[in-house]
Amino acid sequence: MTRDAVALGGAEILVMTSADHNTGGDLIASYPPAAQVSPEDVLSANGWRVADGATSEVEGGYRIVAVEAVNWEQIIEHVRGARAQAKFEATRRDRAWRDALQGALLAGGSASRLSAAAGVSRERAYQIRDGRR
Repeated sequence: MTRDAVALGGAEILVMTSADHNTGGDLIASYPPAAQVSPEDVLSANGWRVADGATSEVEGGYRIVAVEAVNWEQIIEHVRGARAQAKFEATRRDRAWRDALQGALLAGGSASRLSAAAGVSRERAYQIRDGRR
């Protein structure tokens, strides 16, 4: 990642699967850049090896490099932590969604309109309103 990319804010070092003709690749892991440490060194410290001569510049000051796993256990531990964090966040957002839908229904909102807005059937909306399942 170049200084231009870091200046854009929210910079991350992303490791993704190879892109194919159907997808842009899937995220495997992300690492925050470290001050005074090259992205290659961050990757190395997290179980990856940057392949020689496999760097290409893309717009916005970003670089794409090919990497190979050299420490699967370290990588899997990192990914496990990220997965747990994502599951926690999904649970928190689901609870907020349920609470909002339940509150709107209990306040007398239209079940038809609210269930459509929520993307669920009216029956499911009533289950959420009543605290069933």
